[in-house]
Amino acid sequence: MPDARVLFRATRGWRIAAALVGLVATVAAQKVWEAEGRSDVLREEVASLRTRLGDKREVIARQRQEMALVAGAVDRLARTTAAVGERTAQARRLAHMEDGRVETPVLVKATATFDGGMSVVSEDAGHALEELAWLEGQAAATGDSFTVLAALLKERDTEASRGVPSLWPVRGLVTSPFGARVSPYGEGRENHPGIDISAGYGLPVMAPANGRVIFAGRDPGYGSVIIVDHGGSLDTLYCHLSALFVREGQLVSRGQAIGAVGATGRATGAHLHYEVRVNGAPVDPRHYLTTEIERRQIARR
Repeated sequence: MPDARVLFRATRGWRIAAALVGLVATVAAQKVWEAEGRSDVLREEVASLRTRLGDKREVIARQRQEMALVAGAVDRLARTTAAVGERTAQARRLAHMEDGRVETPVLVKATATFDGGMSVVSEDAGHALEELAWLEGQAAATGDSFTVLAALLKERDTEASRGVPSLWPVRGLVTSPFGARVSPYGEGRENHPGIDISAGYGLPVMAPANGRVIFAGRDPGYGSVIIVDHGGSLDTLYCHLSALFVREGQLVSRGQAIGAVGATGRATGAHLHYEVRVNGAPVDPRHYLTTEIERRQIARR
């Protein structure tokens, strides 16, 4: 009997062991089957992604070809714009206007990427965007220059002078006289077509005589500028203004505030650039302005 009990226990142990082995084998087979199923799904997804990636590469290649054509067109337009800019600069020099060059805006590149680190924006696209930013600035500057030049060259009234511009447009020290001077931008000697009067930012600028506003707007070099026609082919210019109080076509009176001192355009600080022109040619404004003694006498009246 003891031997039978021992044999029964041994047999039961083997049965349990066999059952456990069978269970483990079943679980393992299930896991292998599931893994193979997932592998098939992954292989299908990988194949799909490769197909899509191939399509994307074809699209990008086509877009880069098109962008290369656009970049070529932009290059040709840039050369044409540069030539127009040179002619505009020559016209400004012939009209005795200060340099109207503008700084090229800085373009911050934002390159988009997708899987694999492939750039969506090509070098041709970035170059074209930079040139377009430059073209935008040059086109605006050229348009402004032509507008001011047209106002200066427009045929004037032949009527008698409405008044001599003898009143100082703003009180301050003359920091740069009329005529030859050293360029404040380190570009050697140049001809200064007016006088620079140092004054606080925002101070009112007065009309020195009666007249009619023939221009009130922007210029790449002069910034915000006003031109007043005083009749008899005599004009006055007020440049680098921070504000314009008048509009084109408006009649102004001697002593009327027409703008405010500023530092717009090519200016190293707040001041008024003031010009007097006869038949379109700049003359020294001091020939018309009253002296300090005369100003005091006028103030006491």
